Amino acid sequence: MGKGRMKRRNAQNRPEQNQDISKSSEDDQASKIPLTKGMVMQQSSDVVVQEGKDLFILKLVAIISSFLSVILLICVIILAHYQGHIPYCFSGFNVIPRDLTNPTVFEDLNPSEYMSVVKYMLKNTHINLVPFEDASVNSSYIYMIDLHMPLKSAVLKYLDRGTKKPERAAKVVVIRGDVKPPRVEEYLVFPLPVPDNHKLVSSPAYSHTPIPYSSRPVDYVDYKSIYPIFNHVSEQLYHLMIDSYGLCYHNCTKGKNCLVFYDVAPRGRKSGDRESWFWAFRDVEGFYLHPLGLEIQIDHISTDVNEWKVSRIVYNGYLFYEVEHLVERYRNNTIRKIKFDQTVGLPDQIYSSFHKRGKSPTEIPLQGPRIVEPQGRRFQIQGRHVTFMHWDLDIRMRSSTGVQLFDIRFQKERIAYEISLQEASVFYSGFGPAQGTSNYYDTSRMMGASSFELVPGIDCPETAVYLDTHHLVNSGRVLHYKNAICVFENNPSIPLRRHYTNDFRNGYTSYGGLVDYQLIVRNIANIWNYDYIFDYIFHLNGAIEIQVATTGYVQATYKLPYEKEYGNTIYYNAIANIHQHLFHFKVDLDIAGTKNRYATIDIGTKTDKSPWYRDAQKTQHAMIWNVRKKELDSVVGNSMDDLKYHIIFNDEFKNKFGSSRSYRIINRGATEFLLKDTDVAAGAKWAKYPIAVTMYKDWEEMSSSIYAQNDPWYPVVDFERFLLDNDTIFDEDIVVWLTMGAHHIPHSEDVPSTPTVWNKYNIFLAPYNFFNECPSTSSTNIVHILPAKDYKTINVNTFGTSLETKCAPFDSGPQSYSGVRTEV
Repeated sequence: MGKGRMKRRNAQNRPEQNQDISKSSEDDQASKIPLTKGMVMQQSSDVVVQEGKDLFILKLVAIISSFLSVILLICVIILAHYQGHIPYCFSGFNVIPRDLTNPTVFEDLNPSEYMSVVKYMLKNTHINLVPFEDASVNSSYIYMIDLHMPLKSAVLKYLDRGTKKPERAAKVVVIRGDVKPPRVEEYLVFPLPVPDNHKLVSSPAYSHTPIPYSSRPVDYVDYKSIYPIFNHVSEQLYHLMIDSYGLCYHNCTKGKNCLVFYDVAPRGRKSGDRESWFWAFRDVEGFYLHPLGLEIQIDHISTDVNEWKVSRIVYNGYLFYEVEHLVERYRNNTIRKIKFDQTVGLPDQIYSSFHKRGKSPTEIPLQGPRIVEPQGRRFQIQGRHVTFMHWDLDIRMRSSTGVQLFDIRFQKERIAYEISLQEASVFYSGFGPAQGTSNYYDTSRMMGASSFELVPGIDCPETAVYLDTHHLVNSGRVLHYKNAICVFENNPSIPLRRHYTNDFRNGYTSYGGLVDYQLIVRNIANIWNYDYIFDYIFHLNGAIEIQVATTGYVQATYKLPYEKEYGNTIYYNAIANIHQHLFHFKVDLDIAGTKNRYATIDIGTKTDKSPWYRDAQKTQHAMIWNVRKKELDSVVGNSMDDLKYHIIFNDEFKNKFGSSRSYRIINRGATEFLLKDTDVAAGAKWAKYPIAVTMYKDWEEMSSSIYAQNDPWYPVVDFERFLLDNDTIFDEDIVVWLTMGAHHIPHSEDVPSTPTVWNKYNIFLAPYNFFNECPSTSSTNIVHILPAKDYKTINVNTFGTSLETKCAPFDSGPQSYSGVRTEV
């Protein structure tokens, strides 16, 4: 230890020894010069200054070295990060927001336009309107405001000939509860953005006017007077609820012992009725699968809420007309009581939840594949106008039905003026009063205003562009819906077309292929228990696809013995019943202009004597053109089976081979409507026809209406009136109306919610001799492969498109979701 210290001391002393040696040498040189006392002091001072300079330089060098070391360390970290993480992809084409000061002819009303209409109506119409938040059922108030579309002829002149842009106007639905008799009125308010005029209107498409007060949608004004009734009823039934379910309503603890009441529709059994069935559920996630066997009917037809009352009540299959009667029978033990297991806690109720359960398929949770746009977004959005490859189209969101697409063009040529949903209906079967009377017309439930925020990475890819919407419906304020529409390019991982040319000598002569890249416009409407995913898909070959996928919860009812013939048991006390989904679409095709014809190419057989073999005959397929000249002709023998091609064509314009330019209608979701002769289906007469073709009329705007739900027996819009005038559809501007859907018998795998896998329905609008060849030949994503002569190498031609991917999609997923609507 001593040696170690001595060594360190010697090492520390070495500089001092060297310094002494240098001083001795200097002294020898200096001894030749006579020194004075002052001269010695000056020399000592110079030495001190020199040592200070040396120390400063050393400190400066140390600081600079430390700074450079930190910079080097940061560079190493950044380099390591980029070596382990692929950089994010370039965003590609920009998204340009709406120009609210100069909206296009198709754009939705913007918030300032909505509010200017509200202010105008409240101030200038003199119809005794009150603000929505102050309204009661016996007052007049605005229920909904939406864009009123101008005449098609005026729009086409503006788009194609550059005439003046049509004036913007709003359609206002007003509930008139203060007049005798009460009714619903519709007004046009114009011009926007600052209106100064209004007009009471009635559409020629309406089968009767005025619009009955009983057919109005049930809104917040109704509910704020209905639900207090349940507080009173639950006080009377408190003992029954606690004893039967361990639950209550008016004084429950949220998340612990609550039940909830929700209503079904239509509201009665005949036109003019307004009696709604409400049924009770356990208040948990997926409550739709927790029916309790308690159903209450409320009579709310009067404009005096004091006359609203319970008209029927069903408990465990027993019908009563008075709540007191049920209470008495329950206390006297003269009815069969429901006894839910009171020990069942929340952990045992997650069968209806989206919470993960069951054994994991992988030991470590791993991410799934994601869409990557290696060179950025390949479509453009300016306001609500979308451009993708050869496609151009305009998007808007109608409050009642959802997305509408307008002015759809391919290679700058208009294919369709409008494609839009008209109605989504569900017809249920069941024994219980709620399940057995559930027949839904979802346009009345505002599918557009029920298209809520989409979740990136799940509802749509993270690469999607999300568009916000605004609505003024069932509210006194404009509501802002974040990310309600998504637009994205999809790679479905299937070729649009391909071919491998076999040379039959263990080799090939060529390969050609092209991925079916497609643009998708999507909105998802949440209507009560179901979620409807609406996709409008645009393919590289000029085809348009309309797809509907159904998911969400099945509607379950309490398990009574009489329900078994209508459905399957999905949990111990719950049965989900058979029902039919139906979706109706309007497709206004303009093939090479507005003078179009509709024809079916019927596929039959033909037997002829063979020209090549003596005494031989041959039977083979044959095509038979059948041009339909009248509207009623279009619905006679209108089956969408595979033995017909449904063609919309322009006889004046041919491709270069002499064929009429055409588009083919392919309805892959056609379904037979078995309830077409029932009274409750009178509002869905369109459901009889997988396809119907009519002459275009501006007033035949929709095949249904927001009034269909609460008066389906005598509908305000009767679709068959569109057909019965039997207009010509020969060389006219024509509209194709298409119905698709399916029957659904729920089963245990529909729990917790219905999968989309097989619940998809499709309509295709496919070019048929419209082009001279497949227009996808212009795509730069074609891959052409030729073998070398020795077959050891290949020649791959991607026509200038890089195949390298050196970036990853941006991290944008469910964590960005808010799920709420805000007032503007």
